[in-house]
Amino acid sequence: MSLFFEERMIEQKENDPENDKITFTFPWILTTIPLQNEDNEVGENVHVLCSKFMVTSYNVTIVSWVLMLFTVGNQIGMIAVPSKHFLWNPICNISYSLFYDNDMRFELYSSPKISAIPIDATAFYTPDGFMTRFYNDFQNGTALKAVIFFEITLSEKIFSRPFEHPLHVLYQNFCAKYPEDMENDFTFEFMKDGDYTIKCPNDYAMLAVGMVLNFSSEFMRKHFKESKENEFLCEHKIDVIKPIIIYIHSLCFQMPKTYDIDFVDRLLKAVDFFVLENEFDIKESIHKSICQKLVEEPSNNFHSVLQFLSIAIKHDFISLCNMCSALISNKFYHKWEEAFPPNARNPNNLLFREIFGPEGHINLENRKSLTYITFNWIELAYVNSFFTNIILQ
Repeated sequence: MSLFFEERMIEQKENDPENDKITFTFPWILTTIPLQNEDNEVGENVHVLCSKFMVTSYNVTIVSWVLMLFTVGNQIGMIAVPSKHFLWNPICNISYSLFYDNDMRFELYSSPKISAIPIDATAFYTPDGFMTRFYNDFQNGTALKAVIFFEITLSEKIFSRPFEHPLHVLYQNFCAKYPEDMENDFTFEFMKDGDYTIKCPNDYAMLAVGMVLNFSSEFMRKHFKESKENEFLCEHKIDVIKPIIIYIHSLCFQMPKTYDIDFVDRLLKAVDFFVLENEFDIKESIHKSICQKLVEEPSNNFHSVLQFLSIAIKHDFISLCNMCSALISNKFYHKWEEAFPPNARNPNNLLFREIFGPEGHINLENRKSLTYITFNWIELAYVNSFFTNIILQ
């Protein structure tokens, strides 16, 4: 933190996600509402009269919302519930207009716009009494139609770098970074005098400690039972073997400054090859790095996004999959439809097979698979985006 006022103001502006905001507006048109709905009881004396689904979608993030008109005793209110909780102090404003006629030509009443009350940023509800006029005019038949307006303001950062929010699953640092003076750090002495050698193609080799390999890798543990030699010939290249062996010995890991999707695929295959006892942290570090690369790639096109999606599907990277789905629905939907029409979502479509694997058509029938979720999420976001207006500030 700078001690100089002007520099500190610049730092604060750069670090404050509230500086850049996006406002989404959504009109919910109601012709009739069930004034009593005993079947939809969700709690003691709480009844949902009707509900609506909406989407706030931009860049690499989709946030779905459930809107509900409900009663509590003699009170009526609105509640808006987002699907994600990492929203950086969202603001939800609500207003409504009532009309005498079904064509909405003659306005009966227009409410002021109020700020809905947040519940730990997981839901927003209207204050007591705000919807009373709405309820009474529908109950006595004065109003025939209504429009409830939702104005939701969110940080732009949610839609550009969601993994930087403290509540996002990828926010933490999963592995320690390499020390600056690795050569003189005792932790990495194994790289000089290890008792075991892993040989890679093109005569490259990596020293290791046999006991550490035995403890950390299920594959090496089985190998040591079959072989007493002090070296192992590995099929994977040194560029992916080296960071894995360093991680096994030190729990330190970081992706190279520059890499491509082919490197990521080979690295993850090598991680799976060793069957590491503690593979979660290294895989999530890779996952986070790819998400960062996706949003920082200067020349993202449809083909490159599909390559990112392929990695997400193959390695079950949910956050990356969600980001790719959002990017496709917002920027490349028509190319997506051309590439994967309903009658070409099978192994005969070579691109489908490349991205979703040889069993992609089977996974497409499994609601829990990332393949199914991807197709469903892209369609849902694209269709519902037509009903939500985006205002960039």
